[in-house]
Amino acid sequence: MRFRESSILAAAVASCSLFATVKSFAPPRVVSTQFHKQSGVNSNYCPPLAAGLPVISDWRYLSDGSISGTVTNHPTISDGDRITTSPIQDSSVVNENSVVQTKSGSKYKLANVAWGATIPALESLKAKQQEAKAAAEAAKAEKARLAEAAKAKSATLPKAAVKAAVKGTAVSAILPTKQLSAAELSRLAKSKFALTGATVGENGKYLLAGKPRQSSGRAAKIWTAYLADTNQPNIPAGFADGDESKVEPVTIKLSPDVDRMRLESGNYNKVQSGLFIGRFVKKLDYIEYVPSSDRSLDRKVCALVIESGQYDLKALLSARQGSPLRGRALRDAAAAAGQCIQAVHSSNLVWTDLKTENFIVVGNNDLFQEVNDSSGSSGLPGVKGIDLESVIPRGGNPIDYSPEACPPEFAKAFMAGEGAEFVLDYSYDMWSLGMMLYELSTGKAYFDKKSPSQVTKLLCSESFEADVSDVPDGKLRDLIGKCLSLDPRKRPDITGFLLHPYFITTGFGPISF
Repeated sequence: MRFRESSILAAAVASCSLFATVKSFAPPRVVSTQFHKQSGVNSNYCPPLAAGLPVISDWRYLSDGSISGTVTNHPTISDGDRITTSPIQDSSVVNENSVVQTKSGSKYKLANVAWGATIPALESLKAKQQEAKAAAEAAKAEKARLAEAAKAKSATLPKAAVKAAVKGTAVSAILPTKQLSAAELSRLAKSKFALTGATVGENGKYLLAGKPRQSSGRAAKIWTAYLADTNQPNIPAGFADGDESKVEPVTIKLSPDVDRMRLESGNYNKVQSGLFIGRFVKKLDYIEYVPSSDRSLDRKVCALVIESGQYDLKALLSARQGSPLRGRALRDAAAAAGQCIQAVHSSNLVWTDLKTENFIVVGNNDLFQEVNDSSGSSGLPGVKGIDLESVIPRGGNPIDYSPEACPPEFAKAFMAGEGAEFVLDYSYDMWSLGMMLYELSTGKAYFDKKSPSQVTKLLCSESFEADVSDVPDGKLRDLIGKCLSLDPRKRPDITGFLLHPYFITTGFGPISF
């Protein structure tokens, strides 16, 4: 969950608690439309901080479509009270760390699910994968049947045709095949890829698909999309012959906040053109006030087009139900995170938002293979970083923050009403990196089941000291402990992190220096 400063800063000083100064069931309110200036950072302007949505923890999805759990950060209900929402609009998005909307229009951020409770989004994904597996098996059987039929048919073909087949020409190439009409291909594409019929970009460049996901606490919406075929614009590129294996999805972030979108686009450019390019998803396109066939979007939003991933590390841990990453999979994830920070810091930037939700797995559609890989022997080679809209030049001030990723020195500044003036340094990200590795290696977040206000208060406590004794690997435990040093000056820089014995002696693989 993320917060903007605005009116909650003054309230934090008075009561040492975080609460949202927004109307019930309304999106976050920005008190001032002015941008505050980053001191000493090339006159960069960024939007102010804002309050977040109500958070439901230990939640369960009920049979009537509603969600029951413990609520915090609600404008009218006390932290810790039980709440049951009205039915949710779309059960397929109900997952940990997701934003859901009820049929009555209320929005909530879902934190941790209750132990043993069903997660509809994962159940839906599992059902789809089982359907895809069954379809693949049926297709394989059909292919075998057609091969047998073609073999039998070849006995009656002219000798020249048989001779060509012997030399390597497929029998199916000799036999006549039915070509799908443009209308049939269009209907097939709409069904297979859940195309909405809406497009964004000049001449309908991108086809929107499925339902959008809301970016937590922000106006941005995240879409799955496909590049349109140049010859038949209403189908995805690569689908002209009806083969969906040739089609690659992209992710499109649409937002009316041009300043934040422009900032994020520029940050992708910086980190992917520096000395170290890191392990971030590829930025494919950026269009301000993008044309669209949908009137509600046409020239009203900006579009950031990036490489698509299958699932994030937070979702993977949730699907594993508390089982941590191990072995090669854990090293792959840690290495990817380190290389992303290396790219950011070498560009003189601070990420400020490093956490498991912001690392996705690219090129692996089988979530449940990773769930069942208890030893980590298969690895996680496709881990990549996303979401660079909070990246700020070193020496600048944060524009928003995640309580679970911020270091104690920032939490204390925030509670003192000085969060907007906090000066960012690389040590901020090293703390976040330690927290992320703790979560991956133990299977649960360090502040698991704590509300954002509780997390901030714990970080401000004089008695607080990070306990990493639950990390099973000794070398990794030492590395995480160094990253979670209360003294920012004692945390390792990213070079020291990547040269730690955990990587050097356990098979890290190639390191970029």
